[in-house]
Amino acid sequence: MDDLMLWGRLRKGDHGALREMYTDHVVNLENYARKFTSDNVLIEDTIHDIFVQIWNQKERLGNTDSIIKYLCVTLRREIIRRISKAQKVTELKNQEGLDADFSISIEDILISEETKDDHHKKLKKALDTLSSRQREAIYLRYYEEMDYEEICEIMEINYQSVRNLISKGVTDLRKYLTPAIFFVTMFF
Repeated sequence: MDDLMLWGRLRKGDHGALREMYTDHVVNLENYARKFTSDNVLIEDTIHDIFVQIWNQKERLGNTDSIIKYLCVTLRREIIRRISKAQKVTELKNQEGLDADFSISIEDILISEETKDDHHKKLKKALDTLSSRQREAIYLRYYEEMDYEEICEIMEINYQSVRNLISKGVTDLRKYLTPAIFFVTMFF
């Protein structure tokens, strides 16, 4: 079903629409949240709280044509807020802005073949050279297949910053990976 129609049903109080949104997106949200924390309880609680909040505020919600984008923005903000609160840190910043410990799960991006261990080591070494923000932007672009505008909203940075993060990240990855490994790991 079209996201705009499903969102409209939710705003009108259709509980089935909320259930459908949850079912369609919970796995992707869990995977995205694991890039910030390995605390499964925090992840589950945050996702459930977001859906409760959406339901409770359904009449006040604006329109959206991308439910997953809306959910990712909301989840990212809430996870970072909760991590900050738990660590009693007022800000999680580095030289590129707001930052949580974002890491890409190697198992999510490598194909199964005989050279997996070698590719795994090379990719991990290459990813470790990137900043946390570069890893997050690359994950959203290539693994969640989001466009630059969606990434801007999720990461709360401007379009050019997203382009720069991804461009520099991909350039840096190419330095450490052979063209074949780069292609296989980035696009499969």
